[in-house]
Amino acid sequence: MKKLIALLLAMILSVSMFSGCSSKEETGEQQQTTEQTTSTEGNMVSADCKGSVLTWNLGVDSQTLDPAKAVSDDSMSVINNTFEGLMRESANGVEPAMAQDMPQETENEDGTVTLTYTLRDASWSDGQPVTANDFEFAWKRCADPANNAENAYLMGYLANYDDIAQGLAEVDTLGVKAVDDKTLEVTLKQPTEYFNELLTLPAFMPLREDMVGSDDSWSKDPQRAVSNGPFTLVGYTAGTEFVLQKNDQYWNKENVSLDYIVARMLDENFAPVGMAFGDIMLTEGEVSQPENQTDTEGNTVEVPQLANTVTAATIPSSTVVSLVVNTNTANSLLKNADVRNALSLALDRTAAAEAAGGQALLSVSPLGGENLSATADTEKALSMINGAGSEEATDTEEQTADDKSIEIVYLENDELAAALETVKSSWEALGFSVTLTAQDAETFKLSRNSLQYADILCSVWEADAQDQQLYLEPYLSYNVQSGCGYTNPDFDQLMLDAMQASGEERTAKLSEAETTLLEDGYVMPLYQQTITTTSDTAKVSGWSILPNGMYWFGEASVNK
Repeated sequence: MKKLIALLLAMILSVSMFSGCSSKEETGEQQQTTEQTTSTEGNMVSADCKGSVLTWNLGVDSQTLDPAKAVSDDSMSVINNTFEGLMRESANGVEPAMAQDMPQETENEDGTVTLTYTLRDASWSDGQPVTANDFEFAWKRCADPANNAENAYLMGYLANYDDIAQGLAEVDTLGVKAVDDKTLEVTLKQPTEYFNELLTLPAFMPLREDMVGSDDSWSKDPQRAVSNGPFTLVGYTAGTEFVLQKNDQYWNKENVSLDYIVARMLDENFAPVGMAFGDIMLTEGEVSQPENQTDTEGNTVEVPQLANTVTAATIPSSTVVSLVVNTNTANSLLKNADVRNALSLALDRTAAAEAAGGQALLSVSPLGGENLSATADTEKALSMINGAGSEEATDTEEQTADDKSIEIVYLENDELAAALETVKSSWEALGFSVTLTAQDAETFKLSRNSLQYADILCSVWEADAQDQQLYLEPYLSYNVQSGCGYTNPDFDQLMLDAMQASGEERTAKLSEAETTLLEDGYVMPLYQQTITTTSDTAKVSGWSILPNGMYWFGEASVNK
């Protein structure tokens, strides 16, 4: 362990010299080591942990552990293991958790839907009972505009939220009500088939009003952060680790085998070394054998070989990357649906996915089937372009050389840049001149929401649940999230029909809407991002990761 500590100190120095400011440096936080970690009263550290201990690399010091404000994978993963909502998603799918069963559903005359949930007997980590009031408080706190919660938009499924968000109604009118301690009544503004899946997200988890306020200062404080999930926060050392302990008050504690989880905060430079020395059992990303390093005294420190049981596993994520065409483009070729579809046909989606570490996306939604080709058909694409006239051209107007020039704007990111290089090559093979323009976050947001770009934008979309509808909703008319200004009344009607239907009828309407969207050619699906996790299978098993990036350790075990 001493070698590992010295080595980590040396790596901190080298990273500072050669890679510039990191996100931790920008926030004033400093990477620490186990050697610098000391236990204080009421705050445990990893050295205090006995029994079955899982060491997991979180990667960063989470900005917040407040369910209403947490949006990053790291924050959501900690919350997913310390809190529990009405439903729980694991490798087995979505199942009742704090709810005893699936809800009773009533369709109301005004088009709203009422869902009634009955809570199981359960307690908070300090022994107080979990009640329906804790859910009502948490959801209204999240929805309240005064709290400026990042996850407030998720309350948009509830009745009256839109008026609340606009200041036209009080937050107490939100469609959630504790009928009694065990009964929670939820009113949705319209039928939402995937709502129970949404209930697995942090925003819908309960909170104790007597323990939290409008801010999130309580969330990383072990003295204040009571929880109702399988683990509870008992230790936090800034920049170094979270310590989670098995919650003896958890309703399903008999099936939780871990005594502790130690969540390290090692970046991608440190994680392979930590795994080689056996200090961590699991980390996001693929890990390769690190080279020997030099410690602070100039001595060579030999890094052990990674165990042959260290294995990487990959799953598809809920994030998709597509190219969208600005409906206001001045390029007469791009105004032609046949040309847009030809450009889509010429894409080598397999090459783009491999460049970005993802998998080819063959429809707008990963759930939409294989409507597109994974490889390019350049010959057919050329034929389509040569046979297509400009919809905007007149007898006296001819296409200019500019029509063969395309600019693609994207949010600055190495993976996106690599994928778009394959797009550039594919379209240059058709005779186009392609320019790739990286933009910072603020500029890109303006480009997307106000259509402040010339031709094509690279869109990255993450769905809150694995449902086909959520991947199509951005393209409803006047939805700025589409990034292209797409409007088609036929598509809108099919989506509306799907929202009001269920079962096979709903699936059929969504598939028809997706086909319509693809035929119009304003959206060119490219690839689906993936999530890779490396673990030592000889040491840990039973963990799972969801498409939204949340880890679940309630069923994990450490092998002795």
